[in-house]
This record gives sequence, C-alpha cells and structure tokens, in this order.
Amino acid sequence: MSYQSGPTPLSYPARPLEYWLSTELSAVTPANARSRLREIASARGSYMGAWAAGIGIGASLVLLGVVLAVRVGTFALIPALGLPGATIAVLCSVFYVRARDRLPRTGRALVNRGPGSLRGALSFVAFVLLVFTGLFAFTAKPSTWQDPAALLTLATILGFIVCLLVVGIIIPATIAGRSRESLRRKAATDPRFRALLEQDLATWRDPYGNAGYGPL
Repeated sequence: MSYQSGPTPLSYPARPLEYWLSTELSAVTPANARSRLREIASARGSYMGAWAAGIGIGASLVLLGVVLAVRVGTFALIPALGLPGATIAVLCSVFYVRARDRLPRTGRALVNRGPGSLRGALSFVAFVLLVFTGLFAFTAKPSTWQDPAALLTLATILGFIVCLLVVGIIIPATIAGRSRESLRRKAATDPRFRALLEQDLATWRDPYGNAGYGPL
C-alpha cells in the first residue's frame, strides 16, 4: 500500500513519536489493527529476513564446499562452491544493513508466504525433516543401515538440508516475528533512524481512511 504526504489535517491530533512507540499503547490495541508503524515494521522485517536468509545460504555453500572437499578428497570443490557462497553472503550482508538502517518502501514490501513466527517455523521444519527421514527409512535397503559410508553420506545430506531449513525458514520467520520489537529497539538506540521516523511522522497521512501513525 502506498502513502502520500500533505498538510496536516485538523482532525489529526498531534502525537509525538514516543507516544506511538510506547509498549503501553501497543498492549491495549488489537494485534491486527492497522497503523503506519506496523506496516513499516512488517516491511522492514520482511526485507531483513530475506537478506539474512541469503547470508545463511551463502555461508551454507561455503560449508558444503569444505565438507565435500574432505569427503571426496579434492580441494577444488572449496573455491567452486566457496567463492559463489562468499559472494552471495557479502552482497546480502550489504543489503541487510541497508534494510536495517533505512525506512522501507511499504508499497513494495516482499510477500512472505512462509511461517511468520518462530513457533510456526519450527513446526514446519520438523514436518519436513519427519517426511524426509520417513521416506528414506521406508525406501532404503536394509544393507544401507550397515554401510558406514552410506550413513555418512546420509548424515551429510541431512545436515545440509537442516542448514537450508534453518537459514531459509527459521531465521526469516524469527526476524519477521520480532519485527515490531526490532523497530522499537532500533528507534530507541539509533538517533539517525529515529530522525527518519520523526520525518515520516511529520509528513505521512493515510489517504484511504483515518488510520493513525501508530501504535507499534
């Protein structure tokens, strides 16, 4: 949803940013009530979660290159997977910092179709792992369980899947689930970010109704 700026209508009471950020106001407001601060927090959390997932995926590629190099016995796999992984991690780190320190464009927020909380993410990851291990248990030959090499390969694959699930599901969901607390903490500790919120508070008006700037 996009927003426009304009002169202050007389119907809007003048409220300081501290009022809208207060935990007391948030506690007495329905969790699904719409506000500008909540949309900023949601968009910021979505972007930060996406870039954090990218950092984790890049790191996982580096780790996979090291593990495969040890398993196969050739170190050529380290730069083959490590260099792209490190590049992805560094680039995503840059964009993560940008998303953390700037106000997001709420009209272009990412659509998050994954779990929105740590509890939901853990349930989803547990379900995926249960399905994967169940399929393997039913389809693997009995001799596989007595082959150390096969078990080590299985452990490597399972470990990589767990890494991908952690960085791709659990970390973004945790960041998204704590987006409001993260925004409140950022506004309290970063004067530059708080100034951006103050400027946004002074210019933002809801063009579609009477939604307030907060609560958070």
